[in-house]
Amino acid sequence: MGTAKKALIVSPYLDHLGGGERYMLSVAEVLESLGNEIYFAWDNLEEVNKLAGMLGIKLVSPRLDPSVKKLYFGNNPSSMFLATRPYDIVVYLSDGSIPLLGGKRNILHMQVPFHGVGGRSWKNQLKKRFIDHVIVNSSFTKEIIDKEYGINSTILYPPVKKVVCKSSKENLILSVGRFEPSLNAKKQDVLIDVWRALAPTIPGWRLVLAGASASDDWVNSLKARAEGLPIEFAVGVSYDKLCDLYGKATIYWHAAGFGIDEKKNPELTEHFGISTVEAVSALCIPLVVPRGGQTEIVSNPDLHWNTKEELMDKTLALIANQDRSNYLSEIIIDAYTDTAFATKLGTLIV
Repeated sequence: MGTAKKALIVSPYLDHLGGGERYMLSVAEVLESLGNEIYFAWDNLEEVNKLAGMLGIKLVSPRLDPSVKKLYFGNNPSSMFLATRPYDIVVYLSDGSIPLLGGKRNILHMQVPFHGVGGRSWKNQLKKRFIDHVIVNSSFTKEIIDKEYGINSTILYPPVKKVVCKSSKENLILSVGRFEPSLNAKKQDVLIDVWRALAPTIPGWRLVLAGASASDDWVNSLKARAEGLPIEFAVGVSYDKLCDLYGKATIYWHAAGFGIDEKKNPELTEHFGISTVEAVSALCIPLVVPRGGQTEIVSNPDLHWNTKEELMDKTLALIANQDRSNYLSEIIIDAYTDTAFATKLGTLIV
């Protein structure tokens, strides 16, 4: 038997839950299943295992390489090159820059539609030669990344586990997204404002806002804003609890990208929308802001909203419509499965 190949996962934020971290841990899960030894550029194994557990991602025997973690923000290309040299596969989450990687096979993941960052600089042109593939999470991200860096990136949609529903549908509207007021904000404050006007007209319905917290202050401000309303905050809930909420929810609200000029600030939109796919898999009818990657998932304009009034009107229309199954039959999510992700990633590492 030959020696197992060594794969290094480089992500600087493995201590909190976000789309990029979920994506990179999914890469690790697939690479490990293909027989590779998995190393994380991190210094705390408990944090990695905790994050994987929250996401329902199975890692058998992850290892650490803390030396690479220190180099992520170090701006020392030669040191990064030497530190990654021992690895057969390196998968690196970019912060907008192109690193100098020394692995035998180097994959750069651009999670964010970076623009105006000097992507075609001579330094990037040089370092680009050591990158075998640049992978992105949507056609939306690809269009912006390719233009900025002068590359032909590969779309590798995030893998989304189908939510198995064990509960009956209830009069429940659900929104899932990290609680933070900054980059790629999920705009829970907007949803609370809509709910304040809508809730009195649909007695018996409730709104649940779920997700990990990146800011306790933000969560507290949202709770104060929601005082007196039939709203439940499910902060930091387990994956099983989240699946239970998806199973009970009839309608899914998503507000990322609301009020954003997509041309000027594409990074502030939803770059893909994992939670929207999860919701659809659990037979929730999604109402989304038609910006970023959301329109790749939900193309029907009947399920798009751009104003608070429009979200109210379309929610009321869905509640009044007893036959909603036709909306879901139009949304094809086969491209976002674990199997599709694993198969395509497998072709990139050989």
